[in-house]
Amino acid sequence: MIEITLEEFEDFYKVRIDSQFAKIRKVTSKLISEIRENMIDIKICMDHFLEVGEEKIDAKAQKSLHFFIDRIKKEIDEVEIPEKEINYDNLNNLLNSIKKLFPTINEIARKSLPKFQKEVQSQIKELNYITRKLGSKQKTLDNFLRKKYTEVKEAEDLLKKLPKLFTLRDNIEKAKIDLDAFTSEREQKNEDFNNLNSELIKLEKNEFFRELEIEKNNLFQLRLNIKNEIGFKKALKKLKFDLEKETYNIPNIDLNYLKKFLKSPIKMLAEESDRTDFPKFSSLMVQLRHALEENKLTLKSETKEKTIEQINTIFDEKKLQQDIENYLQIKRRIEELEKKINDAGLAQKLEDIKNNISTISVKLEHVEADFNRKNKDYTRYLSSLKKEREEFQSAVEKVLQEPLKISITFSF
Repeated sequence: MIEITLEEFEDFYKVRIDSQFAKIRKVTSKLISEIRENMIDIKICMDHFLEVGEEKIDAKAQKSLHFFIDRIKKEIDEVEIPEKEINYDNLNNLLNSIKKLFPTINEIARKSLPKFQKEVQSQIKELNYITRKLGSKQKTLDNFLRKKYTEVKEAEDLLKKLPKLFTLRDNIEKAKIDLDAFTSEREQKNEDFNNLNSELIKLEKNEFFRELEIEKNNLFQLRLNIKNEIGFKKALKKLKFDLEKETYNIPNIDLNYLKKFLKSPIKMLAEESDRTDFPKFSSLMVQLRHALEENKLTLKSETKEKTIEQINTIFDEKKLQQDIENYLQIKRRIEELEKKINDAGLAQKLEDIKNNISTISVKLEHVEADFNRKNKDYTRYLSSLKKEREEFQSAVEKVLQEPLKISITFSF
């Protein structure tokens, strides 16, 4: 088995196919040499035109002669004849250049020769002879490429696939560099995130914050209890609706208070906490109970009975007033704790930490997305390189008739 590095393969392969197709190369080199000689002969022929022209052509025609000679020599010089690098593409370019050369020479001759052609008849014949020889060599080379060079062309074409392997390797190395950078950034961001979380946990264990959390939970639970005690919103809404529609009239009812109570019941109760038995609220409850007992509100029997029962409980147990007092006490305690927290600078510190955690979280998401995207690229490039190398090795093995392994090394 042939084992060779990717960097060494091209030179190795060219030597092998040169050896393998030595006879073809020899014929090709001979044809190129003959074409080169024909090109030189045309330039020498131009010198013959010049020698004759200096003796026989008048000064006015000399200008056209020099234009003719210089233009043809310039066109000959622009034909690229392969030297060291001989392959199908170069040979095909040579053929195309020669094919374009003939009409170019004819066009130059058509414009220039009439002014001095009588004096250079033998040189014109010489030029025609050389160009016919060149045309014959061009046809020979054309036929040779089409009939004899196919297998060599297929072998040479494999080298065109080589740059893709280098490109894929470069892509893999660049992707790996990016992956390492994203990994490092992700680790740093995770470390920052964990440090901030530790600070947050430590800060939240502060006595003030723990007490504040307890009081807020107590307040939340108390609000639920109060809402359950006055959980007859449907009956109140129906009462408000009928009063607004003037379905019936209830003397001395405060409709404005009813509206505010439906919007913020606990707030309205708190505003009456300094007065015994919540006079406005109690009056509203009496009026609601009366409307229910008189069947003035269109509600289900079950709803009516439950609402009346809740109103009676409020009046009988007096628990609601105590709950509102407790509610206000807890709120005052929360305000005191929040003031202590602010005075100690803890509130700002807590906000800063939470903001930093939020910022780091967003950056982590971005880094994670960048890492995943680049990792997909990296995996795809690796898969493509593996596939391309296997296909390339297989194609080369068919040419060389020998097992081959191309080793590809990376900078990381």
